[in-house]
Amino acid sequence: MAKIDLSKLKVLLKGLGVLRPYTSLLWPGVIVIAGMLVLAAALLMGNSLKRKVNKESIPMSAQVKSLLDSAPALRQTEMERQYEDAYQRDANLISRLSMQTTQRELLDYNIFPQPKDTSALLFTRFGTMFRRQVEKLIENVNGRDCPSEEELNVSAKGVSGARGGLSAIQMSSEESRIVDEICQARAKATSVYVNAADISGYDFWEQYEYSNLEQGVKDCWFWQLGYWIIEDVFSTVKSMNAGSSNVYNSPVKRIMGVGFVTPDKLLGTGSSSKTPQDKPKYVIKPEDQLTESLTGRKSNDAIDVVHFSVVVVVNANAVISFMEELCSEKEHRFTGYTGEGAAKSFKHNQISILESRVTAVRPESKEHQHYRYGNLPAAEVELVCEYIFNKKGYEPIYPEVLKEESSETGV
Repeated sequence: MAKIDLSKLKVLLKGLGVLRPYTSLLWPGVIVIAGMLVLAAALLMGNSLKRKVNKESIPMSAQVKSLLDSAPALRQTEMERQYEDAYQRDANLISRLSMQTTQRELLDYNIFPQPKDTSALLFTRFGTMFRRQVEKLIENVNGRDCPSEEELNVSAKGVSGARGGLSAIQMSSEESRIVDEICQARAKATSVYVNAADISGYDFWEQYEYSNLEQGVKDCWFWQLGYWIIEDVFSTVKSMNAGSSNVYNSPVKRIMGVGFVTPDKLLGTGSSSKTPQDKPKYVIKPEDQLTESLTGRKSNDAIDVVHFSVVVVVNANAVISFMEELCSEKEHRFTGYTGEGAAKSFKHNQISILESRVTAVRPESKEHQHYRYGNLPAAEVELVCEYIFNKKGYEPIYPEVLKEESSETGV
């Protein structure tokens, strides 16, 4: 260590002693100088710190902010779980609603899934109920057919007999007037024209002949499906004609046919059920279709598909409305698979239109000559439709004989 020269230190102290009288003036200067030094140091350090902050702290802050923004919220896991639970509930609700579409009231609760007895009366009773329910559907829409030829002939001849002195031309004119009056009276007393014989299955069950147990069960099952379809058609007509008092002011004026063959065959027979092929059946193979299906749907493990036809006469301006109403949501009751449970109200919407044809009605044509539709233009609407049944909905009552056939065909 270097030695301090004490003689030089003494000399320095003596020199400073000269300034002792001016001490009061010296200290403020010293303080100012010190402050300037501190400020300079601070500025130097500040510039350095600023550079360091810009280089390190600000990027770090941005990174932390990014992490904070992307970090899960404190309750995010719980919220995600609630969302997934709600999604699962929605999925379960959709599945349940789909099943409810085919949980419907039966015409007879003693046949499915297996008959409670083997008597042929079981099946004839089902047929009686089918016909009775079709008649109720017609009654509920205030439906009747036009006057029959027999009615018109008797009335016209009665007038002619009373006016026996009329010439042939006069008699023809008088008969024509009477016929027209009778036809108009029927139109004013009816909301929609319909003949029960034009509803598929009505004549089938009147002429039904029992063959064997398995065939009897299948006949009842498919006509039960057919009845549900027919019921929806009548529900459509009732909704369309709500508030109408007669054919003249009804949007739907006539039900020409409901069946399970193409519209041309349905109309060509005069009575839909006279065609042996006019029975409800599942669409499994292409030949089971009434038309090429744009949906491409056929019966599988989840659904059963049935094609059907509807032909109606409507106001020309109600064609689209009728189609929309036919495919709209409808209500039905369900009292359990035994028919003894508490009644529940469910909804269904199972119809899709695959093909349509609309033509103008010619009142003078044979098929319309005794019908009175009013002064507005009327249109004849022919539809081929698809009806979807959810298998799980009626699985508890699905016939055992059909389960065996399904296992053999793989459907």
